[in-house]
Amino acid sequence: MRAHVTSFARSAALAAAANIVSIAFAAWVLPGFTIKLGWFAFAVVLFTILTLVLRGVVMNLVSRFTRAYVIIGGLVLTYLGLLITDRVTPSEGFAIDGWLTWAGVTVLVWAAGIAYGEVDQHAPPEVPPVRR
Repeated sequence: MRAHVTSFARSAALAAAANIVSIAFAAWVLPGFTIKLGWFAFAVVLFTILTLVLRGVVMNLVSRFTRAYVIIGGLVLTYLGLLITDRVTPSEGFAIDGWLTWAGVTVLVWAAGIAYGEVDQHAPPEVPPVRR
């Protein structure tokens, strides 16, 4: 149980780090995406929690994923997480305006999520190491 909690904490920390970088970068390069520093931490924490929960629900509901499902599902989950974050956070603190901005933010944050997923992939402790 302790290993599971440690693994989840590590995964959540990596997800939060990826979200900090990707949301900040998206706000910097996309003029239709504005975020105020005071709301940045709130938005990142909320988005991270939402995406981890949504990802967990989907992973438990669907046991087999093909690459296309992972790509499309990741984009949809990223969009839903951003949409909920945008609706919950006051617009003076976090606002995504225009469909091109929505598409850009979604793709940038999703791409960071893919990179985070690659870093987060690790074998359970009981799996023996690969011999070379």
